[in-house]
Order: sequence, then structure tokens, then C-alpha cells
Amino acid sequence: MVQQFYPSEEGGNALADILFGSINPSGKLSVSFPHDVGTLPAYYDFLNSGRPTYPGFVGADGNLYFGSSYILDTPVPWFPFGYGLSYTTFEYGNITLSSSKVSATDSITASISITNNGTYDGAEVVQLYVKDQVASVAVPNIQLKGFEKVFIKAGETVNVSIPLEVSDLGLWNKSMVYVVEKGNFTVFVGASSADLRSNATLTVV
Repeated sequence: MVQQFYPSEEGGNALADILFGSINPSGKLSVSFPHDVGTLPAYYDFLNSGRPTYPGFVGADGNLYFGSSYILDTPVPWFPFGYGLSYTTFEYGNITLSSSKVSATDSITASISITNNGTYDGAEVVQLYVKDQVASVAVPNIQLKGFEKVFIKAGETVNVSIPLEVSDLGLWNKSMVYVVEKGNFTVFVGASSADLRSNATLTVV
């Protein structure tokens, strides 16, 4: 399946190039695709909450029965944010951080090796997400904090580095002041918001 957003005048040629294999696709979704309208809203950076999700359902009598959320069936998207396919496959190594203990004003770099283990040259959008393990207010489950698109020839391995500003890990506290709270953050690297291949712990002191 190929999705084109506003393909413009050359959209037909671009689509033909992909379908006939002249070009190896490398696009990633900038939105989450729900299963149907009953599973909206669908987004990857939902807020952490202690409240469980009990989706509703369509009963045998044809009536709608809602659970704890305004959704039917499942809140898990059909295709998640950051998802995309290629005519090749990419293998991710282990993530390393330039520093694992930082202050709120520091800048670090996350590095990871990516191997194209298929038979076609291709580009991969390497995505970096961060999860705040403990926060004073409800924060998103994970958040995209950086990405790099890299072209890798078949059989080759490249090292990808993604910068991360610790100040970007902040939140608006109960006093409506933007702060970077001390504690542990998990840094993920992967191919989409639902395909996280490697992680490391970052501690703000």
C-alpha cells in the first residue's frame, strides 16, 4: 500500500517509480492511522495515566456500548506515527549516549549503528523518542525528540548520531513554570513510534 499526500504534478511519475521498483520508498507517517472512525482519536504521544482503557463495542443488538474511553474496538492505531516500509530491511545496533548523567542545560548525542541487510540500497528515517519515567504532572507516554534520514547501500553499516537538548525534556509544572525535573528518562531509537529497537537511560541530576 502506498499513501500519497498532495502528490502534485509529478505525483503520478513518483508513484509509478515506486510501484515498479525504480525508487526505494523511505517515507514515514506524520500521523497515526486509526482502524476506523470509532477508534479516534489515535495519536502516539498520549498522556500517561493510571486510568485503564476499556474500549467499547457494538453489541449483538446493534447498540454501541462504551467503556472508559470514547473509542470502540481498540485505541491502537492501524499504522502508527513514524511507520513506513521499504524494499529493504534495516537492522539496528545498540544505542549509546555521549553522557548518561546530565544537567538541565546540557546537550548530548545519541549514536547507533544501522545496517542495511537487504539487497537494495535505501534510506531509513532513524527516530529518537524520550520517555519521562516519573513526572510531577501527567506527561506524554513518549515524545519524538529527533530524527535523521540516512542513505545506506545494501550490506553496509553506518553510524547515526542524533543530537538531544536536555532542555527539551522539560514540562510545565503545577505552577505553570517550564522546568526540567531531575530523574530518569528512557531514550529510545527505532523505526517508528511502535517499533523501538534500542534504549538507554538518561539521568538528569
